[in-house]
Amino acid sequence: MRDYEPYYTEDGSIGLYSYADKDVYHSKFGALTEAWEKFVIPSGIDTIIDKKNKLNVLDICYGIGYNTKALMSYVINENYKYLREKNLFEKLFDIVSIGINNIKYKIKELLRHNVSLYDYNFNKNKVKILPEINIDCIDINEELIKLSPFFVTIKTPGEVYSEFVPEFLSCFKIYYKFKNMFVNILSRFYPTNRKKINELLDLKFKNMHIKKEYKVNKLVNYILLNHLYEIYRSEYLDKNIKEILKDKKTCRFFDKSYIKYAKFNHFWGYNLSSKHSLSTFLHNIYYRQISKRYKNINFKAAQSLFNMSFYIEDARKTILSPKMKYDCVYLDAFTYTKAPQLWSLEFIKKLYDCMNEDGVLLTYSNSVQIRNTLMENNFYVGKIFNKDTQKFIGTIASKNKDKIEYPLSNYEIGLCKTKAGIPYRDPTLSLSVQEILNKREFEFNNSSLMSSSRYMKIRTLRGGNEKV
Repeated sequence: MRDYEPYYTEDGSIGLYSYADKDVYHSKFGALTEAWEKFVIPSGIDTIIDKKNKLNVLDICYGIGYNTKALMSYVINENYKYLREKNLFEKLFDIVSIGINNIKYKIKELLRHNVSLYDYNFNKNKVKILPEINIDCIDINEELIKLSPFFVTIKTPGEVYSEFVPEFLSCFKIYYKFKNMFVNILSRFYPTNRKKINELLDLKFKNMHIKKEYKVNKLVNYILLNHLYEIYRSEYLDKNIKEILKDKKTCRFFDKSYIKYAKFNHFWGYNLSSKHSLSTFLHNIYYRQISKRYKNINFKAAQSLFNMSFYIEDARKTILSPKMKYDCVYLDAFTYTKAPQLWSLEFIKKLYDCMNEDGVLLTYSNSVQIRNTLMENNFYVGKIFNKDTQKFIGTIASKNKDKIEYPLSNYEIGLCKTKAGIPYRDPTLSLSVQEILNKREFEFNNSSLMSSSRYMKIRTLRGGNEKV
């Protein structure tokens, strides 16, 4: 790896630490859990899909793809019963039951309306139409995009315990007593982060846990690999990527089955030849025989759900000519003090312009400055609430007020209007990081707005510091 290093986060997924920025790309408490709880779940994608059977998503700062992976997993899981490969008995049963139901329905209609059998419209079956998911992924780091499908998520001690002890025993207190003992003992032996990383991030793994529904669906990384192969073709597994995948320092963070599949594609040239060629024939053999992961689900149907595009450039350039109107924007850029160009007033304005009227923008940031930047661009702004922890964990914004379940309080809105809320400015969408930082510092020092500390002091004295 270059100036960043992978490490296990506390839900068993992989995070990245940047030595150059001296900061993390992902939450140390759980990179994958964060993707679900701060981006996918609060975006309300089920409502959007139900309404128009289509979803357009913009993933800014794709990184190693957790937000996109979580989204894809959600869609596949929600449509599992329609994607599942049925055995012969189930298919025969469906045919017979549909036939019987159709006959009953037709007889009722004929009796009710007294119409001729020849005038009856037989095409009345309701067919489930699978949704169309369009995802635009932006990141300036091509290496991370190429590596994204290979990262493994290890089983947490809690998951291991659940595999051995039946879940119906959870109604007894002793179930949790033994579980805590098991987790405490097993967590001593893994994960195997470097000592330096553990010390830097103060990582502790006594409570390693991830919800079952938060796991990345096993098909997702294969689908990503196929999409990336369509883009890079024979250049995907270049010398640089091969070296990283087999490097002794980092190879434990990558899943061997995905690497084998990538090598298979690389050798036989997946999707580069005609439908009836030898490579396609061998590719199908791989799906049916080598990979047991496809046993219960129609992989081709699952893959057809997603149309993906990757843009390896400054997001400010990509957003100048958006390919579609977006229903969801995942703004997962590096912290605003390190990447102010992706949090500027002008950049957020571009995001506003390329969103649908019911679209939502989601970010992990709770910053007063970022929330004010969103409000300055006419967004309705609210908070992302985690029901498990009973805490607010991020920010949601939309053109539609009805999309905001937890709006900002009067206290929080007032705080946004202090000097702390002064936004970054990048009029040409081309200024350097330092130029943007200097520009805001000058405006901050010469502003007549009240300071945030004074505001909080006054509100406290008045007894009006309602923060939620």
